[in-house]
Amino acid sequence: MLYIGECINKETPVKLVCDRKKSLFGKSEPKIYFKNFNHAEFIGEELCNIRNIRCTHYFIAGLTKFKVNKTLKNGEVDKYSPTIGIGSYDFTEKGKKYKRIDDYEVRANNGFESMLKHTKNEENKRQLCRDMLEMIALDIYMGQVDRSTVNFMFEEDMEGNIRLAPLYDFEYSLSRNLLRMGNSDIYTSDLYSFDTIEDCQEFIRQYPMFRDILSSYLNVNLVEVISRSYSRRGLNVPSDRWKFYMDFDQKQKEKIQKIVTRA
Repeated sequence: MLYIGECINKETPVKLVCDRKKSLFGKSEPKIYFKNFNHAEFIGEELCNIRNIRCTHYFIAGLTKFKVNKTLKNGEVDKYSPTIGIGSYDFTEKGKKYKRIDDYEVRANNGFESMLKHTKNEENKRQLCRDMLEMIALDIYMGQVDRSTVNFMFEEDMEGNIRLAPLYDFEYSLSRNLLRMGNSDIYTSDLYSFDTIEDCQEFIRQYPMFRDILSSYLNVNLVEVISRSYSRRGLNVPSDRWKFYMDFDQKQKEKIQKIVTRA
């Protein structure tokens, strides 16, 4: 876990966001979600970009009671007394419906296959299947431990096609705790779960495309990914954190290699 004070500097751009609960002004501005700073959100977005996965865009935000709508350098925001954290715009689009997996009639412990039965046609089925496979592979690489029903959504267009909505909430991943865990705990979510490497290999036999998607993370340079994601936001990564990131990357790639080699 990194704290904002370890990463931010005077030149870091901060998008000032009005706290509507404390403001006397109206609510005509675009909806922005604000949350406490977490290093994994930016890294998750960068990994999504590599794989062309639709996802939320995160930025450094300053929550304030003042009616402001501008981006300033961090060294210039003190007069607004902001709480510094992470912001993201509402990704929902007009004319589309957004549902959680609980809104569908899905079979317990196998939401993946159940969701495919809700698709409009074979083309939609292939697209939704790939969407979900991409999310699972990303989560395995990042060590995501909180892909619960509130942390992913489905998107339905006016023709009834279903896709995975843009991904968000990578907060509980890239954890030091994962380095102390064995390979017996592969992935758990409210969409699908693998208790063992063998479970994951069986899943690949059912969905061969998953092997290539998961294998793509063997070519990811996590250090470069983190460097890009932070530099784009004017943030610094403390030098003492790089060893953890390199160790994490190695451990996850060893796990992935075992999965795709034996399947």
